[in-house]
Amino acid sequence: MAIYKTKGIVLKARPFDESAKIITIFTIDFGKVNVIAKGAKRPNSKFGGRLEPLNVLELSVAKGRNLDILSQCETIENYSGIKNKHDKLDLAFYFLKVIYKATDDYQQNKNLFRLLVFSLKKLNDGNNLLDSEKYFEVNFLRVEGLFRAGYPPDILIGEHLGEDVRLWKR
Repeated sequence: MAIYKTKGIVLKARPFDESAKIITIFTIDFGKVNVIAKGAKRPNSKFGGRLEPLNVLELSVAKGRNLDILSQCETIENYSGIKNKHDKLDLAFYFLKVIYKATDDYQQNKNLFRLLVFSLKKLNDGNNLLDSEKYFEVNFLRVEGLFRAGYPPDILIGEHLGEDVRLWKR
């Protein structure tokens, strides 16, 4: 099995069977990938609490037939300033959902990855949620080539994704 290493942000985690989880990670090198973390639900798992949404991880992944297999991960950033405040957490999950819906599996987009990291850092460190929200939305539209001055960014994002994203915010 070929092993690849990359850096990524956990977008989503869901149970797979009695002891495993499927983790959706947005990586800098490979875009959005789904990996299986065997044994992740066990109390003494080597992954601990690292596989939660918002965590930025250094990953070692083995290429699998259907799903890649997470072999190791180390936490780079966990954004505790976001996780401790409900309003910041809501906005951070909005960012994650937009990225999740806007990207295809294995579609590398380093600019979108950097935007997500910087937006989460801005949200983690700052107190102005509206600034963080507008920064993410406007720059998301710019990266995707969809920005139009004078139009509400959340409406343009909603048109792009085919859903009303205003419902995702709060």
